[in-house]
Amino acid sequence: MATTLPSSEECTKALAPLPSADPAALTDWRNICHRCLKCACERGDGGDNSHERADAAVELLSEALQSYFGNVEKSDAAENDAVTCTLVESIWLMDCLLADDNKTNLVHFVKCLAAKTIQQTAEEQAQDAAAADEMETDDKASDKTTKPLIPPPLFQTSLEFPLLKQCNLLPHATAAIQKSAQAQSVKTKTKVDAELLGAKQKFMKVNANLYYRQNKFNLCVEESEGFAKLISYLVGSTSGAAGSNSQNGDNAENNGGNSPKDVRALIGAFDLDPNRVLDLTLDALEWELKSIVDKYSKSEWRVESIQGAIQNCKATKIDALLPIIRELDGSSPRAVAHLLGFKYRYYARGKDKKSAAASASNTYAAASSGQYPNSLYLSTAFLSAKNILDAHDLLPHLLDKNQHNLMELYQAYTTETVSRLKKMGVISLNSKNSKEETKAEERVDPFLNDPTIGIFRYMLAVGKWDDAVAFLANASVEEFKDAVCNEDVEKLEKTMKTAVLAASSLSDSVAEAVCGWVAGVIEDVYKEARNGALVSKDTSVCDISNVLLDPLTSLVGSGKIRLNQSLYKKLCGLYRTKLTSMKQSENKELDESSIDLETFAVLSTFLVPSISLFPPNPDLSRELWSVLQLLPHSIRYKLYSAWRSPALEKGVLRCMLPKDIKAGNFPKPLDCIESEIKTALDAKSIMKRISKENIEDKVVPGKPTEPGKGRELSGISHNNPLVVFSYILNQIESYDNMILLMVDTFQFVTALGLDVIGYCLLLSLGGGDDGKNRTKSETIYVIYCMSFWFISLCILLDDIRIVAIGLNTEQWLTSLETFTGAFYKKFPDVELRGLLSYITQRLKEGHATELGVLRSLIKTAGGYGFVDYDSTSALSELQLDGRCGSRLLKLETSSFGVIDHVNPRASWMLRSVLQGQDLGIIILILLSQIRQNVLYSKSESKAHVKVMGRLYDNCAQNRSCDPPEGPSTKEKFANSLPPLNDLCDKYGLDTSTAWMLIRPLFRKSMFYKDDKKLAGKSSADEPPAFLKPFSPTPEMTSSYQKLLPEPAWKHLSTNLFETFFSLAIYDIQCPSERYSIEISRLNKEVERLTQLQQGRGVSALAAAAAAAGGNERQIREATRFTEEHKKELNRLKFNVEKLSNDFSRQKKRCELVHAKIEAQKDEMFQSNAEGAGAIDEGAALAFLTFCIYPRFLSSPEDALFCAHFVKLMHKMKIPGLSVVELIDGIVNAITGSLYCITEDEAGNAAIFLNEIWKSANSWRYDNDSFATELKGTPGSRLSKAFSQEQEIGDHAVTDGITHDDYKTIFSQWHLKIGSAAVGCLNSSEYMHTRSALIVLSRIVLVYPTQPKVGDKFLEILAGLQADESRPDIRATAQGYASQLSKARDEGMWKEENIAVTKARQEKEQMKAEERKKKLAEQHEAIRKETEKINSQIGDGRNDNRDWRQGGGRHDERGRPWPVNQGPPLNTAAPVFVPRDGGPSREQHAAQQRRDGHDHSRGDRRDGMWERDRAGAQPSRHNDRGHTHSSRPSSSHGGPDGHDRRYGDDAGRRKRSRSPEPGEDTERDISKRFKPAARTSSSPPRGGGHSNRDRRSDKKTRSSRH
Repeated sequence: MATTLPSSEECTKALAPLPSADPAALTDWRNICHRCLKCACERGDGGDNSHERADAAVELLSEALQSYFGNVEKSDAAENDAVTCTLVESIWLMDCLLADDNKTNLVHFVKCLAAKTIQQTAEEQAQDAAAADEMETDDKASDKTTKPLIPPPLFQTSLEFPLLKQCNLLPHATAAIQKSAQAQSVKTKTKVDAELLGAKQKFMKVNANLYYRQNKFNLCVEESEGFAKLISYLVGSTSGAAGSNSQNGDNAENNGGNSPKDVRALIGAFDLDPNRVLDLTLDALEWELKSIVDKYSKSEWRVESIQGAIQNCKATKIDALLPIIRELDGSSPRAVAHLLGFKYRYYARGKDKKSAAASASNTYAAASSGQYPNSLYLSTAFLSAKNILDAHDLLPHLLDKNQHNLMELYQAYTTETVSRLKKMGVISLNSKNSKEETKAEERVDPFLNDPTIGIFRYMLAVGKWDDAVAFLANASVEEFKDAVCNEDVEKLEKTMKTAVLAASSLSDSVAEAVCGWVAGVIEDVYKEARNGALVSKDTSVCDISNVLLDPLTSLVGSGKIRLNQSLYKKLCGLYRTKLTSMKQSENKELDESSIDLETFAVLSTFLVPSISLFPPNPDLSRELWSVLQLLPHSIRYKLYSAWRSPALEKGVLRCMLPKDIKAGNFPKPLDCIESEIKTALDAKSIMKRISKENIEDKVVPGKPTEPGKGRELSGISHNNPLVVFSYILNQIESYDNMILLMVDTFQFVTALGLDVIGYCLLLSLGGGDDGKNRTKSETIYVIYCMSFWFISLCILLDDIRIVAIGLNTEQWLTSLETFTGAFYKKFPDVELRGLLSYITQRLKEGHATELGVLRSLIKTAGGYGFVDYDSTSALSELQLDGRCGSRLLKLETSSFGVIDHVNPRASWMLRSVLQGQDLGIIILILLSQIRQNVLYSKSESKAHVKVMGRLYDNCAQNRSCDPPEGPSTKEKFANSLPPLNDLCDKYGLDTSTAWMLIRPLFRKSMFYKDDKKLAGKSSADEPPAFLKPFSPTPEMTSSYQKLLPEPAWKHLSTNLFETFFSLAIYDIQCPSERYSIEISRLNKEVERLTQLQQGRGVSALAAAAAAAGGNERQIREATRFTEEHKKELNRLKFNVEKLSNDFSRQKKRCELVHAKIEAQKDEMFQSNAEGAGAIDEGAALAFLTFCIYPRFLSSPEDALFCAHFVKLMHKMKIPGLSVVELIDGIVNAITGSLYCITEDEAGNAAIFLNEIWKSANSWRYDNDSFATELKGTPGSRLSKAFSQEQEIGDHAVTDGITHDDYKTIFSQWHLKIGSAAVGCLNSSEYMHTRSALIVLSRIVLVYPTQPKVGDKFLEILAGLQADESRPDIRATAQGYASQLSKARDEGMWKEENIAVTKARQEKEQMKAEERKKKLAEQHEAIRKETEKINSQIGDGRNDNRDWRQGGGRHDERGRPWPVNQGPPLNTAAPVFVPRDGGPSREQHAAQQRRDGHDHSRGDRRDGMWERDRAGAQPSRHNDRGHTHSSRPSSSHGGPDGHDRRYGDDAGRRKRSRSPEPGEDTERDISKRFKPAARTSSSPPRGGGHSNRDRRSDKKTRSSRH
């Protein structure tokens, strides 16, 4: 299809937007040109070449161009006009596309187009004539008023020579050209076109003239006046030139005044070299910048000083110089870069010469004399900041092959540092001299005079961070160029960070520059907003963090933040201010959502870890804590985790691969690692020497205070608390005796350190951020995988926190539990939510191993000491009686009167945390849920049944704590606790547990009016609103139907169900006797302290203290009424009054409850409520199954309640309940459950069975008790089915059982319990035996009563006592065997034959006589052996040479010994002077006899010192230095009353023992002597306790005090 020509309108439309700077505007015109040329070059319809289309195309284009040039203002631009150039380029393109035989139309088209003309002015005519003469063309226009439409030179410079030849557009050849062409034709034997040859030569001249001609300027030799005027203008006159623009501020630089015009005038007038002018202008700028810095910063060329100088000055001269530089630099700014590069090369040549001289003289001064001027650095950075200079263009001038390579030096530095860190703390005998090491560490900064580093520093002072860092990375990191070319942003950022880190690590000047840049940014926050400032007063903390993140990361990575401590404080103050304003604006505490990622990154990578880089400083620790305390604990713990990760000390280096070390990819800064290692070494050194005596500061009058080890240990923890406290907790895990010592040490720790201790404690328990819980099972498999470059430590563990070996909680966990309670008691302000949240999370995951921590917190920090008991089997009768009373009675009886001091603030803090966000309720519900998970959840590792049982019991112990008191506390508790139905349905709790949770609130609501009445207040008030969901309303009563299966309600009534589960032991049983005993005990203590306060009995106290060996200070303290005594007296008086009130209140409560039950007893059981008189055969079983059994296994209080409730129901003769059938069901339930209960459940069952069996036992063996308590009551009646089963007559259904019937049933019960116990004791399963021993030990006074069962027990216990594989079973069996034997001897086996009892007693008496006889024989043998020894060594009374008579014996100095004084055992021993005025004697250590026995005690206690300790008056000494005993002569004594077993000097040696200062001398003498009857065959040695017994006795007394 033939191409059509475009229309005139299309041409006009295409040319309308032209001329335009946008190249895309020529697209339409180019397309039109292509269409015209294509149409002109196509063949006609007849197939021959036709010029009609070419003519039409030429006419169309010429008209369009004439119209276009008519609209253009400057027609002289036609030669360079884009429109004509586009047309000629289209002709050239068509020439290239067409074949040579198809160019006819194209040649015609070009000829016609070249012939077109347009009108021109006279000036244009002259210019065209000159151009025609120069090109020598034939195109001579006859009409001088016209000119070619398209200039011929445009055709000649754009089209190919063959086309130009065909179109006659080549210039005419001159004669010389023609002659040259002829010569070449002859030479080459080919015809050479003269015109073509001339055109080629002419074009060569033009190109040479265009690209290679140089203009020669005056080089400051001939025209010095021009440069003088220029310099004068640049230095002195630019201020006037720019004065008119100086008031416009930043616009002055953009406008530039007349400065560029004036400089151009000077250049033109004096023909000056523009490059030289530019160089002088740069020198003027450099001088001006130097003057500004010297003036405003007092010649301090620091980054922050330069920033302030540049920002605060009115640089009018600089504003005038910058336009000149821009003008002279041209459109492609490279001249400034080259000129500055020549300057750096000049200084580099001078530096190299002086460096050579420095190496010859080996002086640092000579090496530094060739420095680059700071003003040159500043001007370079300033021009770069003003976008006049691209600093990267300077790198070819700056980089030298002899220059230090930054990355290579950094790699060598890191390798050397890692090697040095690995050697720290390692003792090597081949180590170098410390002076040599110190000399090696003192190195000169390798980049002190490096131009690249210098430019980078000053770019920071006046420019942006990214520009400066990019320049440094381009100069030092090879990967930078690849990252830029590949547009790899991540790699680019990495190279920039690496470059700054390397430079900062190797050069202190770079680090100071980075610190100065950060300081300048911070200053902008506190100033008024200015143009160009990165931050301002209103900038958010997120934006500030985004700006500061990279510089601060480089500072902490290089460790050079330690050079600027004030900057660190400023940053802390900045973030404290910003976070405080955020907190005030949000009007709430900050949470995790308030902290953005950038701010967290700054805190985690700089602010927190940077404190490790400073020396220990409590002020910095306080500054950091002022920021961190504003953050939630979760954020703080994440910051501590980032601070710690990936490890501490050398652990970071061990977990790194060599390639990472070589590449410098360190997860933690090397300086932080070094600081941690030093701190760890110091901590270990102090921990080796710390003790209780040197914790406190030592104050000596007149001397400086000597700091204690506690203060020293806390002092080194200021900069690395994670290292110190992790090590301390590690030691505590192994040595629990350090717990209280370390808690006392922490009094010197800052608030930040205490918070870190809380985090370290959480970490020790396993609460790391990585989600991996710390585990230590019975075996830790450590595999060391060796290779040539690393050792990997692999610990193969399972998630078991209880040791299988020994089946006890691990020591580390037990120690941490104790430490947790003691720590949070002493420091209650330490964050507790993190620890409790971790425990809560562990409970959600189904793990209960940390419940000991929770119990320790409740006991020690919370002050609820009565929750701390190892097992219910360990509770005494006194403690059980106390648990029936008030909270104070429970507290007084739980520790046998020893009351620990409670920290009220610690208790309040724990309570507030548990109440906050319903955390306490969540823990209670989780504890209730996890009990079932412990027993029935699947685990990958098989846990021992004791482990499972112990975890199960821990849940119950922590769950059974009393609820908090106080109206506000109860209200919070009620608002958080779900109702009863939700606890059972939604949370899956069993009925007994759900009632246990709501019981305090239910009782509060139920007795609200009664309590008001008892208190003497109005009882008309309704319970508060928060108690209404727990009030006994009809709606709540109707909801009970869902809690038990439907068959249960056929026997039980909702009245019984509510009464049983809503009441507590406090409501039905008042321990009157226990109240009386405790009140009496407290009154005695009050009387004793009152006497001390009034000064009565002081003489007796002083005598007792003196007899105990106390010094004057101790005697004075014993007789003085101190402030502590006053507080104790007030507490005792308050407790006496409160116990009396509690006793009265509880007594009235019990009477009230009894009356209510009495009034409702006919509605307890459904059969009785419906009017049936017979015993319901399923009532007792239903009551046991759904009420009693689930509750008595829960806790000791519930076990007591169930037992006393059953007794109360029987005492009130509740119709429809057969107590005999109930006891039968209880016996069956307990005997069956012995095989499947835990230790605490066994203890609870034993408490319950003990109370029930007391009544059952009395009814069996006491006819009067049976007749008065059981006979004829509803409880003695049996159901028809049960009577038939027991083969008892119908009288048991109507009238009740007889005593003979009861004996038969009792024997069955006795046999069932015995059979079950025997089966458990013979079982190989640990828990079966353990449960049986717990139950039997509790009921030993009431069971067994039949000798057949008792003898069977003793037979089995004999085997258990010999079991070495289970030491705890063995110990329990020994204890129960002795109790059982004692009970038998005291007549508890009521059915034993009298003859058998008498025979056994006679046999035991004979054994006792044999033991006594054997003991006497042993004493006689010892006496004979002693006499034999005395006869061998002599007793000193053989002849006149006895030393007591002088005997001519002398001491070591040649002096004779006195007559009445023997030789000292040690002549250097100090002399002891008795208080009673007796003769002085030497002190010496007690000697051991040859028999290995310690004879310093025993019968020699009749000496003065022992009688002093016993409280007797000391006797006088005779003239021979012996002490006469006030007792009658012993069987071993002689006629003078002395003990002959030890010789006459025994008394002297005994008397030489003197009390040590502070020794406890109040021990009872009876405790030092063992009774004569001993189970072992060996006699007591020395007549007293062993050393271990004495230590144990002392420890017991200390704990009681």
